[in-house]
Amino acid sequence: MKLIASPILIQQITDAISTHYEPSEARAIAFRCLDLGWNISSMDIVLKKEVDLPEDWSSRLARLASGEPLQYVMGKTYFRDHLFIVNSDTLIPRPETEELVDVMLSHASDNASVLDVGTGSGCIPISLKLERPSLQVEAWDISEEALTMARQNGESMQAEVHFKRQDIFEWPSSEGSWDVIVSNPPYVTLDEAKEMAKHVLDYEPHLALFVPNDDALKYYVALADFAQERLRAGGYLCLEINQYFGTQTVELLFSKGFQEVKLLKDFKGNDRMIVAQKSGL
Repeated sequence: MKLIASPILIQQITDAISTHYEPSEARAIAFRCLDLGWNISSMDIVLKKEVDLPEDWSSRLARLASGEPLQYVMGKTYFRDHLFIVNSDTLIPRPETEELVDVMLSHASDNASVLDVGTGSGCIPISLKLERPSLQVEAWDISEEALTMARQNGESMQAEVHFKRQDIFEWPSSEGSWDVIVSNPPYVTLDEAKEMAKHVLDYEPHLALFVPNDDALKYYVALADFAQERLRAGGYLCLEINQYFGTQTVELLFSKGFQEVKLLKDFKGNDRMIVAQKSGL
């Protein structure tokens, strides 16, 4: 056991990551590290509460110093106040995706059947099930490693979600129909990668991030075709989107036969979500 005063640990982490982040951001990350690792609050730090460091802390600190995201180093992160296990097999859940869950909940009836396509860590379907237990929730991913993580999260939070390996581009081989289909698919173009932070490019799974420059809407085409076939009459398709392709994605969904399509902004004011309703006829 090695005890260290929390303000000293804050400084230690801040110094270690200072070459990768601005001073204010580095300090914010250090505070988040103590919150995730030891449930240490700002008041605990003011009171100089001691922290019991794990035996592998030196290696974790070295990983932070190398630029590896805090969430992967600590092995967990919060999403809608639920604590999820994460690793480099899955994307780190973003605040914008938390808003997608709100959109979902506002369009799903109490006993609706819901499918999440490309579930990653399972943050969307597990949150839906925890926050509205009456929902019948299924989730797909192409990555077995991601599904392993999602299942662990579901079990640890006692959320009854059925996880299945399925490629959305091979959806005709699947079975089932749903009231709501949700997806946060890969949508970052390779050109946009040049503007992304190094810690995202170096550590988060590219399979879950990127699409070709010349086929940026490939997942949305597949999702629209799938949803027109498998959504029940009057059902909803809820999508997170690339902010630069909002108009194009809306036009795509109209062209695929959706009668009502709404483009929604995130908390930053960017086009980020779309809700499309299948005809009730």
